[in-house]
Amino acid sequence: MHETHVHASLSDQLGLIQTVATNQKTTSRSIVLVQWADAHMGDGGWQELDEYVDDGETIVDTVGFLIPVGEPGSKDKHVTVWQSLCKDEGIHPMHIPVDMVRSIKVVAFPM
Repeated sequence: MHETHVHASLSDQLGLIQTVATNQKTTSRSIVLVQWADAHMGDGGWQELDEYVDDGETIVDTVGFLIPVGEPGSKDKHVTVWQSLCKDEGIHPMHIPVDMVRSIKVVAFPM
């Protein structure tokens, strides 16, 4: 399993993601696991601000077919994975902003 961790400037992150998408171990339809930080809510109700404890990031795992930036079905400055692909059609794209991506792992290659 090939893994890339993404913790750099936006341009560096886009370069790393493009490398994952285009190096000899992947293709534009490789199946990847993207781990990314999601926006989330803290505990509800009134709280004293000076007693609030940061519980860290909420990390989400998303698996799908990777579509590199610039290819049809992608979105600029996002990691795009699709749930299902059939020839030149797809369903349920997930566009994850690059700054939220924590790692990308290639888990399978297309047949």
